[in-house]
Amino acid sequence: MSDEIVTIIGLREVLSSIRGLGELGNTKPLMEEIGLYFISQIQIRTAEGKDAEGRDFDPYSPAYAAFRRSKKHSADKVNLFFTGSMMSSMTEEASDNEVKLFFQNTSDKTGMKNPEKAFYLNENREFFAVPEEDRQYAINLVEDYINNILRNR
Repeated sequence: MSDEIVTIIGLREVLSSIRGLGELGNTKPLMEEIGLYFISQIQIRTAEGKDAEGRDFDPYSPAYAAFRRSKKHSADKVNLFFTGSMMSSMTEEASDNEVKLFFQNTSDKTGMKNPEKAFYLNENREFFAVPEEDRQYAINLVEDYINNILRNR
């Protein structure tokens, strides 16, 4: 699932076709809202120790669990949180037509790049993905946006 892209195709065309029915407006805030929603859902699920499909993450290896405990971190529930830099580096970039989610090219206190860390962790525990439930939420936001334009004509 991590190689899938959520694409809302035709939004601009639909909105342009109803331009005479109401103000088209700027759709960038809508795309930003969708992006921020996706990020929040990824972060919430990950903190709960769940992958994109809602399954529990596989446990940490015994060696890594011992390392985490030695650093005063919990090892019972896998939440992919150690320094906090990776999850806080997740961001979105929106335009009128799309929103992209990515990890900023920053490093944690050990010098490891956050995008690389995320890529590695996502290989074994698919947390950076958008499940169907979240896709449907985005579709509902777009439909609400269009309905508001139609209502306010």
